[in-house]
Amino acid sequence: MRISLILLITLTLSSCFDENSYVITPVPIVDVKIPYSIYTDQTYFSLFDTLVISHNNYADWDLGFESTTNGYHIILNTSRFMYAGNTELTSFTTVTTNSADTMMYDKSSGNLDSTAIGNWADFSNALNPVFPKKVYIIDRGVDESGNPFGYKKIIFEKLENDTYFIHFANLDNSDEHTFQIPKNASVNFVQFSFNGGGNLNTQQPDKELWDLNLTKYSTILFDNANHNKPTPYLVRGVLINKGVTVAKDTITPFNAVNIDNVSAYSFSDKQDAIGYNWKSYINGEYIVKSHYVYIIKDRNANYFKLRFTGFKNNINGDIHYGIKGYPSFEMSKLNL
Repeated sequence: MRISLILLITLTLSSCFDENSYVITPVPIVDVKIPYSIYTDQTYFSLFDTLVISHNNYADWDLGFESTTNGYHIILNTSRFMYAGNTELTSFTTVTTNSADTMMYDKSSGNLDSTAIGNWADFSNALNPVFPKKVYIIDRGVDESGNPFGYKKIIFEKLENDTYFIHFANLDNSDEHTFQIPKNASVNFVQFSFNGGGNLNTQQPDKELWDLNLTKYSTILFDNANHNKPTPYLVRGVLINKGVTVAKDTITPFNAVNIDNVSAYSFSDKQDAIGYNWKSYINGEYIVKSHYVYIIKDRNANYFKLRFTGFKNNINGDIHYGIKGYPSFEMSKLNL
């Protein structure tokens, strides 16, 4: 179901000039105020419709199963700060501790060759894939207060007839279940939760309907307090849909960016191309870099420009007014 949000459409003067009528054509700029917290929710937004398509609690799912025709990758819900590791063992019941030598996270770029679960099977021969059925350890991450969600062990048994077959339990072999996850061609990944013996209750919206996912996610930061060592952190930002690309302009004023500029930009399809650093944390406060302009090309080759204007809830009358974690931004469609 599509969810409404607070939108304020304003008109500003652009450089579009009609030489015959000598009238300056106003270009609509939309002021978007996201009514859901980036700390607790994953909010999917459509630029073309200027609309929140859906939102869900960040902890409602654990794993995502690729749904493209030949896809087989499995991702972690990095907003939970999840890790996973391959024990290289096949005896399910004898694995009772975290015996994976290396626990990894999914890289925030969204590169499917850089997932923690990785090549859980050999699909080099599409007609005869090999399923080694190794036991993986899943660290389900932490809640917003840092409390752990706990561990699961899992075997990805096979992918057959567009359906994933899995076998999972707690490390002590309690709460043991098998589960089947059918692909759904309308989404990028089918989202699975371990809760209740396994469920598919929370799903991302149709991949044709959204462009941005406002969420927290894990990424690598170089922490000065840790001798500049690359360290995984939870950050709050924006991830883009597959098929969407982004360029960033930190020099040109927002009002001066127009459709004639786009050919000069270099666009990225990395999932975190917008990411988190459109704001800075200074003296205990988040300061938005409002001079950063993001030029976004959607799945249908529409171009938009966007700049963030706030990180606190500024929706008049809202019970969360003044609370951090509610992004707001200005945006405009370029190819009018």
